Amino acid sequence: MSAMGWYALHNPDRFIPQITAYVQQQTGLEAHIRHLEIHLFPVLLVRAYGLEIKNPRPFPAGDVLNAPRLDATIARIPLLRGQVVIPSLVLYKPVINFISDPDGLWNVQDPSRPKGTPARFSMGAISSLQIENGVLLGSNLIDPTDAPGPVVLDLGNLSAQLNVVRAHPPSVPGAAASIAGSLTAATARFGSIRTKNLRSQLDITPGRLTFTNLAAKTYQGQASGEFVLDFGGKNTMFETSLRVNGIGMPYLMAEFQNGAPKITGMMQAELSLMGAITHTAHPLAGIHGTGHVTIHNGELPSLNRNQDMLDMERFRAAGTGALPASAFSLLAGDMTLRNNRIYSQRIDAEFYGTDVVGSGNTSVLDGAVDYRGVATVLKKQGFFTSLFARMFKDAQERNGRLTFLLRITGTLAHPSSSVVDDSNSHAR
Repeated sequence: MSAMGWYALHNPDRFIPQITAYVQQQTGLEAHIRHLEIHLFPVLLVRAYGLEIKNPRPFPAGDVLNAPRLDATIARIPLLRGQVVIPSLVLYKPVINFISDPDGLWNVQDPSRPKGTPARFSMGAISSLQIENGVLLGSNLIDPTDAPGPVVLDLGNLSAQLNVVRAHPPSVPGAAASIAGSLTAATARFGSIRTKNLRSQLDITPGRLTFTNLAAKTYQGQASGEFVLDFGGKNTMFETSLRVNGIGMPYLMAEFQNGAPKITGMMQAELSLMGAITHTAHPLAGIHGTGHVTIHNGELPSLNRNQDMLDMERFRAAGTGALPASAFSLLAGDMTLRNNRIYSQRIDAEFYGTDVVGSGNTSVLDGAVDYRGVATVLKKQGFFTSLFARMFKDAQERNGRLTFLLRITGTLAHPSSSVVDDSNSHAR
Protein backbone atom coordinates (compact mmCIF):
# COMPACT_ATOMS: atom_id res chain seq x y z
CA MET A 1 0.00 0.00 0.00
CA SER A 2 1.41 3.40 -0.97
CA ALA A 3 1.87 6.17 1.57
CA MET A 4 -0.83 8.16 -0.20
CA GLY A 5 -3.23 5.21 -0.03
CA TRP A 6 -2.53 4.66 3.66
CA TYR A 7 -2.99 8.38 4.43
CA ALA A 8 -6.20 8.54 2.46
CA LEU A 9 -7.51 5.51 4.31
CA HIS A 10 -6.83 6.96 7.76
CA ASN A 11 -7.36 10.71 7.16
CA PRO A 12 -9.85 10.93 4.29
CA ASP A 13 -11.55 14.16 5.38
CA ARG A 14 -8.66 16.12 3.84
CA PHE A 15 -10.16 15.25 0.44
CA ILE A 16 -13.57 16.80 1.19
CA PRO A 17 -12.67 20.11 -0.54
CA GLN A 18 -11.56 18.29 -3.72
CA ILE A 19 -14.64 16.10 -3.81
CA THR A 20 -17.09 18.92 -3.17
CA ALA A 21 -15.30 21.01 -5.82
CA TYR A 22 -15.72 18.11 -8.28
CA VAL A 23 -19.45 17.86 -7.49
CA GLN A 24 -19.85 21.59 -7.99
CA GLN A 25 -17.95 21.44 -11.28
CA GLN A 26 -20.20 18.66 -12.54
CA THR A 27 -23.52 20.15 -11.36
CA GLY A 28 -22.96 23.87 -10.91
CA LEU A 29 -24.45 23.48 -7.41
CA GLU A 30 -22.91 24.11 -3.99
CA ALA A 31 -22.12 20.89 -2.11
CA HIS A 32 -21.16 20.02 1.48
CA ILE A 33 -19.93 16.77 3.06
CA ARG A 34 -19.60 16.22 6.80
CA HIS A 35 -17.29 13.19 6.84
CA LEU A 36 -15.55 10.79 4.45
CA GLU A 37 -14.37 7.21 4.57
CA ILE A 38 -12.23 5.69 1.82
CA HIS A 39 -11.91 1.92 1.47
CA LEU A 40 -9.27 0.65 -0.94
CA PHE A 41 -10.16 -3.04 -1.06
CA PRO A 42 -11.79 -5.07 -2.47
CA VAL A 43 -12.97 -2.10 -4.56
CA LEU A 44 -12.19 1.59 -4.32
CA LEU A 45 -15.13 2.84 -2.28
CA VAL A 46 -15.82 6.39 -1.14
CA ARG A 47 -18.36 6.62 1.67
CA ALA A 48 -19.69 10.11 2.39
CA TYR A 49 -21.77 11.15 5.38
CA GLY A 50 -23.99 14.21 5.54
CA LEU A 51 -24.04 15.10 1.83
CA GLU A 52 -25.93 18.31 1.06
CA ILE A 53 -26.34 19.72 -2.46
CA LYS A 54 -27.84 23.19 -2.15
CA ASN A 55 -30.58 24.89 -4.13
CA PRO A 56 -29.31 27.64 -6.44
CA ARG A 57 -30.96 31.03 -6.70
CA PRO A 58 -33.85 31.96 -7.23
CA PHE A 59 -34.93 28.84 -5.37
CA PRO A 60 -35.60 28.97 -1.63
CA ALA A 61 -32.91 28.02 0.85
CA GLY A 62 -32.66 24.27 1.18
CA ASP A 63 -31.26 21.20 -0.51
CA VAL A 64 -31.76 19.58 -3.88
CA LEU A 65 -30.34 16.45 -2.27
CA ASN A 66 -29.74 15.62 1.37
CA ALA A 67 -28.29 12.16 1.95
CA PRO A 68 -27.18 10.98 5.42
CA ARG A 69 -24.91 8.48 3.70
CA LEU A 70 -23.80 7.48 0.21
CA ASP A 71 -21.44 4.81 -1.14
CA ALA A 72 -19.66 5.43 -4.45
CA THR A 73 -17.42 2.90 -6.13
CA ILE A 74 -14.69 4.46 -8.28
CA ALA A 75 -13.13 2.76 -11.32
CA ARG A 76 -9.36 2.54 -10.66
CA ILE A 77 -7.89 2.54 -14.17
CA PRO A 78 -9.71 5.67 -15.47
CA LEU A 79 -8.74 7.41 -12.22
CA LEU A 80 -5.07 6.94 -13.11
CA ARG A 81 -5.76 8.96 -16.27
CA GLY A 82 -7.50 11.69 -14.26
CA GLN A 83 -11.04 10.54 -15.15
CA VAL A 84 -13.70 9.91 -12.51
CA VAL A 85 -15.92 6.99 -13.50
CA ILE A 86 -18.48 5.80 -10.95
CA PRO A 87 -19.75 2.29 -11.73
CA SER A 88 -22.26 2.44 -8.86
CA LEU A 89 -23.65 4.94 -6.37
CA VAL A 90 -25.93 4.06 -3.45
CA LEU A 91 -27.91 6.75 -1.58
CA TYR A 92 -29.24 5.81 1.86
CA LYS A 93 -32.38 7.59 3.12
CA PRO A 94 -31.96 10.60 0.81
CA VAL A 95 -34.44 13.45 0.51
CA ILE A 96 -34.61 14.58 -3.12
CA ASN A 97 -36.47 17.83 -3.70
CA PHE A 98 -37.19 18.79 -7.34
CA ILE A 99 -38.42 22.39 -7.81
CA SER A 100 -39.21 24.28 -11.02
CA ASP A 101 -39.27 28.08 -11.32
CA PRO A 102 -41.59 30.10 -13.63
CA ASP A 103 -38.85 30.39 -16.26
CA GLY A 104 -38.71 26.60 -16.62
CA LEU A 105 -35.39 26.21 -14.80
CA TRP A 106 -35.08 23.36 -12.29
CA ASN A 107 -33.10 23.45 -9.06
CA VAL A 108 -31.13 20.39 -10.23
CA GLN A 109 -29.76 22.33 -13.21
CA ASP A 110 -26.64 24.44 -13.43
CA PRO A 111 -27.86 28.00 -12.69
CA SER A 112 -25.39 29.39 -15.24
CA ARG A 113 -27.44 27.82 -18.05
CA PRO A 114 -29.41 30.37 -20.11
CA LYS A 115 -33.02 30.91 -19.06
CA GLY A 116 -35.46 28.90 -21.11
CA THR A 117 -32.99 26.06 -21.65
CA PRO A 118 -34.99 22.80 -21.53
CA ALA A 119 -34.43 20.63 -18.48
CA ARG A 120 -32.06 17.74 -19.14
CA PHE A 121 -31.68 15.15 -16.41
CA SER A 122 -28.80 12.69 -16.52
CA MET A 123 -26.61 10.62 -14.20
CA GLY A 124 -23.35 12.01 -15.59
CA ALA A 125 -20.43 9.70 -14.85
CA ILE A 126 -22.60 7.35 -12.75
CA SER A 127 -23.44 4.04 -14.45
CA SER A 128 -25.74 2.63 -11.77
CA LEU A 129 -27.72 4.51 -9.11
CA GLN A 130 -29.46 2.83 -6.19
CA ILE A 131 -31.77 4.61 -3.73
CA GLU A 132 -32.66 3.05 -0.38
CA ASN A 133 -35.60 4.28 1.73
CA GLY A 134 -35.66 7.78 0.31
CA VAL A 135 -38.16 10.60 -0.18
CA LEU A 136 -38.80 12.35 -3.49
CA LEU A 137 -40.69 15.65 -3.65
CA GLY A 138 -41.76 17.74 -6.65
CA SER A 139 -43.12 21.31 -6.62
CA ASN A 140 -43.16 24.65 -8.48
CA LEU A 141 -42.41 28.22 -7.53
CA ILE A 142 -45.39 30.54 -7.99
CA ASP A 143 -45.27 33.13 -10.75
CA PRO A 144 -44.33 36.02 -10.44
CA THR A 145 -43.20 36.09 -6.79
CA ASP A 146 -41.16 32.85 -6.81
CA ALA A 147 -42.88 31.89 -3.56
CA PRO A 148 -42.85 28.13 -2.84
CA GLY A 149 -45.89 26.35 -4.26
CA PRO A 150 -47.63 23.21 -2.98
CA VAL A 151 -45.93 19.84 -3.28
CA VAL A 152 -47.46 18.08 -6.29
CA LEU A 153 -45.50 14.81 -6.24
CA ASP A 154 -44.53 13.02 -3.02
CA LEU A 155 -42.98 9.54 -2.94
CA GLY A 156 -42.23 8.17 0.52
CA ASN A 157 -39.99 5.28 1.60
CA LEU A 158 -38.72 5.17 -1.98
CA SER A 159 -36.31 2.52 -3.24
CA ALA A 160 -35.03 2.50 -6.82
CA GLN A 161 -32.46 0.89 -9.09
CA LEU A 162 -31.46 2.97 -12.12
CA ASN A 163 -28.96 2.15 -14.85
CA VAL A 164 -27.60 4.15 -17.77
CA VAL A 165 -28.61 2.68 -21.12
CA ARG A 166 -26.63 3.99 -24.10
CA ALA A 167 -28.00 3.68 -27.63
CA HIS A 168 -24.59 4.74 -29.00
CA PRO A 169 -21.04 4.73 -27.63
CA PRO A 170 -20.18 7.78 -25.50
CA SER A 171 -17.70 8.88 -28.20
CA VAL A 172 -20.50 9.48 -30.72
CA PRO A 173 -21.13 13.28 -30.90
CA GLY A 174 -24.54 14.25 -29.57
CA ALA A 175 -25.28 10.75 -28.31
CA ALA A 176 -27.75 10.89 -25.42
CA ALA A 177 -27.97 8.23 -22.77
CA SER A 178 -31.29 7.19 -21.30
CA ILE A 179 -31.85 5.80 -17.83
CA ALA A 180 -33.92 2.70 -17.13
CA GLY A 181 -34.82 0.93 -13.94
CA SER A 182 -37.51 0.26 -11.38
CA LEU A 183 -38.82 1.76 -8.17
CA THR A 184 -41.07 1.01 -5.24
CA ALA A 185 -42.63 3.49 -2.81
CA ALA A 186 -44.55 2.71 0.36
CA THR A 187 -46.60 5.89 -0.16
CA ALA A 188 -47.17 8.06 -3.21
CA ARG A 189 -49.21 11.20 -3.81
CA PHE A 190 -49.91 13.19 -6.97
CA GLY A 191 -51.99 16.27 -6.19
CA SER A 192 -54.79 15.03 -3.93
CA ILE A 193 -54.64 11.40 -5.11
CA ARG A 194 -52.89 9.07 -2.68
CA THR A 195 -51.65 5.53 -3.21
CA LYS A 196 -49.50 3.04 -1.36
CA ASN A 197 -47.28 0.10 -2.25
CA LEU A 198 -46.41 1.68 -5.60
CA ARG A 199 -44.36 -0.39 -8.05
CA SER A 200 -43.22 0.76 -11.47
CA GLN A 201 -40.66 0.50 -14.22
CA LEU A 202 -38.88 3.76 -15.11
CA ASP A 203 -37.54 5.21 -18.33
CA ILE A 204 -35.78 8.59 -18.11
CA THR A 205 -34.59 10.55 -21.11
CA PRO A 206 -33.01 14.02 -20.75
CA GLY A 207 -36.41 15.74 -20.70
CA ARG A 208 -38.96 13.02 -20.00
CA LEU A 209 -39.80 10.67 -17.13
CA THR A 210 -42.05 7.69 -17.84
CA PHE A 211 -43.54 5.29 -15.29
CA THR A 212 -44.62 2.07 -17.03
CA ASN A 213 -46.25 -1.10 -15.67
CA LEU A 214 -47.33 1.03 -12.73
CA ALA A 215 -49.30 -0.75 -10.01
CA ALA A 216 -50.47 0.54 -6.63
CA LYS A 217 -53.07 0.13 -3.93
CA THR A 218 -55.40 3.06 -3.45
CA TYR A 219 -58.60 3.75 -1.48
CA GLN A 220 -59.06 0.02 -0.70
CA GLY A 221 -58.69 -0.80 -4.41
CA GLN A 222 -56.06 -1.27 -7.11
CA ALA A 223 -54.65 1.05 -9.77
CA SER A 224 -52.47 0.30 -12.77
CA GLY A 225 -51.32 2.08 -15.90
CA GLU A 226 -48.73 4.58 -17.14
CA PHE A 227 -47.66 8.05 -16.02
CA VAL A 228 -45.50 10.50 -17.99
CA LEU A 229 -43.83 13.79 -16.99
CA ASP A 230 -42.43 15.98 -19.78
CA PHE A 231 -39.95 18.70 -18.72
CA GLY A 232 -39.39 20.17 -22.18
CA GLY A 233 -41.27 23.45 -21.69
CA LYS A 234 -41.86 26.24 -19.20
CA ASN A 235 -44.54 24.16 -17.47
CA THR A 236 -44.07 20.47 -16.83
CA MET A 237 -46.67 18.48 -18.74
CA PHE A 238 -48.13 15.23 -17.44
CA GLU A 239 -50.18 12.50 -19.03
CA THR A 240 -51.58 9.36 -17.47
CA SER A 241 -53.67 6.36 -18.47
CA LEU A 242 -55.07 4.51 -15.47
CA ARG A 243 -57.29 1.56 -14.72
CA VAL A 244 -58.72 1.38 -11.22
CA ASN A 245 -60.82 -1.30 -9.57
CA GLY A 246 -62.45 -1.77 -6.18
CA ILE A 247 -62.06 1.89 -5.18
CA GLY A 248 -64.08 2.84 -2.09
CA MET A 249 -65.91 6.05 -3.02
CA PRO A 250 -66.13 7.44 0.56
CA TYR A 251 -62.34 7.20 0.90
CA LEU A 252 -61.73 8.82 -2.49
CA MET A 253 -64.25 11.63 -2.00
CA ALA A 254 -62.78 12.46 1.41
CA GLU A 255 -59.70 13.80 -0.41
CA PHE A 256 -61.80 16.51 -2.07
CA GLN A 257 -64.76 17.17 0.26
CA ASN A 258 -65.31 17.58 3.97
CA GLY A 259 -68.03 15.95 6.03
CA ALA A 260 -70.13 12.87 5.35
CA PRO A 261 -69.58 11.07 2.02
CA LYS A 262 -71.67 12.41 -0.87
CA ILE A 263 -71.61 9.08 -2.69
CA THR A 264 -70.78 5.53 -1.61
CA GLY A 265 -70.12 2.26 -3.39
CA MET A 266 -67.20 0.55 -5.12
CA MET A 267 -65.79 2.10 -8.29
CA GLN A 268 -63.99 0.79 -11.32
CA ALA A 269 -62.83 3.12 -14.09
CA GLU A 270 -60.61 3.68 -17.10
CA LEU A 271 -59.20 7.21 -17.20
CA SER A 272 -56.97 9.24 -19.51
CA LEU A 273 -55.89 12.51 -17.90
CA MET A 274 -53.37 15.17 -18.91
CA GLY A 275 -52.43 18.78 -18.36
CA ALA A 276 -49.77 21.26 -17.32
CA ILE A 277 -48.37 21.62 -13.81
CA THR A 278 -48.55 25.40 -13.66
CA HIS A 279 -46.67 27.88 -11.49
CA THR A 280 -49.72 28.88 -9.44
CA ALA A 281 -51.19 28.12 -6.04
CA HIS A 282 -53.38 25.52 -7.80
CA PRO A 283 -50.90 23.84 -10.15
CA LEU A 284 -53.28 21.08 -11.33
CA ALA A 285 -56.31 23.30 -12.01
CA GLY A 286 -55.99 22.79 -15.79
CA ILE A 287 -56.20 19.00 -15.69
CA HIS A 288 -58.44 17.55 -18.41
CA GLY A 289 -59.26 14.18 -19.91
CA THR A 290 -61.82 11.48 -20.55
CA GLY A 291 -62.89 8.18 -19.06
CA HIS A 292 -65.64 5.78 -18.15
CA VAL A 293 -66.68 5.17 -14.56
CA THR A 294 -68.83 2.42 -12.99
CA ILE A 295 -69.93 2.38 -9.34
CA HIS A 296 -71.62 -0.67 -7.80
CA ASN A 297 -73.87 -0.99 -4.74
CA GLY A 298 -73.84 2.54 -3.39
CA GLU A 299 -76.09 5.42 -2.45
CA LEU A 300 -76.34 9.21 -2.61
CA PRO A 301 -76.84 9.92 1.12
CA SER A 302 -77.74 13.58 0.64
CA LEU A 303 -80.86 12.50 -1.30
CA ASN A 304 -82.18 10.03 1.26
CA ARG A 305 -84.68 12.57 2.65
CA ASN A 306 -85.67 14.02 -0.70
CA GLN A 307 -89.42 13.61 -1.14
CA ASP A 308 -89.24 12.60 -4.79
CA MET A 309 -86.69 9.90 -3.96
CA LEU A 310 -88.93 8.72 -1.11
CA ASP A 311 -91.91 8.61 -3.49
CA MET A 312 -89.91 6.35 -5.85
CA GLU A 313 -89.60 3.73 -3.08
CA ARG A 314 -93.15 2.56 -3.89
CA PHE A 315 -91.75 1.15 -7.14
CA ARG A 316 -89.05 -0.89 -5.39
CA ALA A 317 -88.47 -4.55 -6.19
CA ALA A 318 -89.49 -7.03 -3.52
CA GLY A 319 -86.96 -7.48 -0.72
CA THR A 320 -85.26 -4.09 -1.18
CA GLY A 321 -87.51 -1.98 1.05
CA ALA A 322 -84.92 -1.74 3.82
CA LEU A 323 -82.39 -0.02 1.56
CA PRO A 324 -81.96 3.79 1.75
CA ALA A 325 -84.11 5.82 -0.64
CA SER A 326 -81.12 6.77 -2.84
CA ALA A 327 -79.57 3.28 -2.93
CA PHE A 328 -78.50 2.06 -6.36
CA SER A 329 -77.10 -1.18 -7.70
CA LEU A 330 -75.28 0.46 -10.62
CA LEU A 331 -74.20 3.96 -11.60
CA ALA A 332 -72.19 4.11 -14.84
CA GLY A 333 -71.30 6.74 -17.40
CA ASP A 334 -68.78 8.46 -19.60
CA MET A 335 -66.73 11.37 -18.27
CA THR A 336 -65.09 14.38 -19.88
CA LEU A 337 -63.13 16.71 -17.59
CA ARG A 338 -62.48 20.24 -18.84
CA ASN A 339 -62.53 23.74 -17.38
CA ASN A 340 -63.02 22.34 -13.87
CA ARG A 341 -66.28 20.58 -14.77
CA ILE A 342 -67.07 16.91 -15.32
CA TYR A 343 -69.46 16.37 -18.23
CA SER A 344 -71.31 13.11 -18.98
CA GLN A 345 -73.26 12.54 -22.17
CA ARG A 346 -74.88 9.39 -20.83
CA ILE A 347 -75.31 8.10 -17.30
CA ASP A 348 -77.16 4.91 -16.42
CA ALA A 349 -78.45 4.47 -12.86
CA GLU A 350 -80.31 1.47 -11.48
CA PHE A 351 -82.27 2.33 -8.30
CA TYR A 352 -83.69 -1.12 -7.38
CA GLY A 353 -86.88 -0.86 -9.39
CA THR A 354 -86.37 2.38 -11.25
CA ASP A 355 -83.79 2.90 -13.99
CA VAL A 356 -82.61 6.38 -14.95
CA VAL A 357 -80.83 7.36 -18.17
CA GLY A 358 -79.56 10.93 -18.26
CA SER A 359 -76.76 13.43 -18.80
CA GLY A 360 -75.32 16.49 -17.08
CA ASN A 361 -72.30 17.96 -15.35
CA THR A 362 -70.64 18.60 -11.98
CA SER A 363 -68.36 21.45 -10.94
CA VAL A 364 -65.02 20.32 -9.54
CA LEU A 365 -64.63 23.62 -7.64
CA ASP A 366 -67.90 23.94 -5.71
CA GLY A 367 -69.69 20.64 -6.37
CA ALA A 368 -72.60 22.27 -8.22
CA VAL A 369 -74.58 19.64 -10.17
CA ASP A 370 -77.11 19.75 -13.00
CA TYR A 371 -78.39 16.43 -14.34
CA ARG A 372 -81.53 15.55 -16.30
CA GLY A 373 -82.79 12.12 -17.18
CA VAL A 374 -85.69 9.82 -17.92
CA ALA A 375 -86.73 7.44 -15.14
CA THR A 376 -88.42 4.17 -16.04
CA VAL A 377 -90.30 2.07 -13.49
CA LEU A 378 -89.33 -1.53 -14.27
CA LYS A 379 -92.38 -3.20 -12.72
CA LYS A 380 -95.62 -2.89 -14.68
CA GLN A 381 -98.19 -0.93 -12.69
CA GLY A 382 -101.91 -1.42 -12.24
CA PHE A 383 -104.55 0.86 -13.76
CA PHE A 384 -105.09 3.12 -10.74
CA THR A 385 -101.38 3.50 -10.01
CA SER A 386 -100.71 4.46 -13.61
CA LEU A 387 -103.64 6.87 -13.62
CA PHE A 388 -102.41 8.51 -10.38
CA ALA A 389 -98.90 8.88 -11.78
CA ARG A 390 -100.11 10.45 -15.02
CA MET A 391 -102.30 12.91 -13.12
CA PHE A 392 -99.95 14.01 -10.37
CA LYS A 393 -96.38 13.13 -11.41
CA ASP A 394 -96.43 14.01 -15.10
CA ALA A 395 -95.54 10.44 -15.99
CA GLN A 396 -96.11 8.69 -19.27
CA GLU A 397 -97.01 5.05 -19.78
CA ARG A 398 -94.97 3.00 -22.24
CA ASN A 399 -95.69 -0.68 -22.66
CA GLY A 400 -97.29 -0.76 -19.24
CA ARG A 401 -94.33 0.91 -17.51
CA LEU A 402 -94.23 4.43 -16.13
CA THR A 403 -91.63 6.93 -17.33
CA PHE A 404 -91.09 10.45 -16.05
CA LEU A 405 -88.50 13.20 -16.31
CA LEU A 406 -86.13 13.62 -13.36
CA ARG A 407 -83.74 16.47 -12.59
CA ILE A 408 -80.99 16.74 -9.95
CA THR A 409 -79.64 20.22 -9.15
CA GLY A 410 -77.95 21.95 -6.22
CA THR A 411 -74.59 20.72 -5.01
CA LEU A 412 -73.10 17.37 -4.07
CA ALA A 413 -73.48 18.38 -0.42
CA HIS A 414 -77.08 19.60 -0.84
CA PRO A 415 -78.62 18.10 -3.98
CA SER A 416 -82.26 18.48 -4.93
CA SER A 417 -84.15 15.84 -6.91
CA SER A 418 -87.39 16.79 -8.62
CA VAL A 419 -89.81 15.27 -11.09
CA VAL A 420 -90.14 17.57 -14.09
CA ASP A 421 -93.34 18.56 -15.86
CA ASP A 422 -92.54 17.86 -19.49
CA SER A 423 -95.41 20.03 -20.73
CA ASN A 424 -94.10 23.33 -19.34
CA SER A 425 -90.54 22.31 -18.25
CA HIS A 426 -90.74 23.29 -14.58
CA ALA A 427 -90.19 21.19 -11.48
CA ARG A 428 -93.26 20.33 -9.40
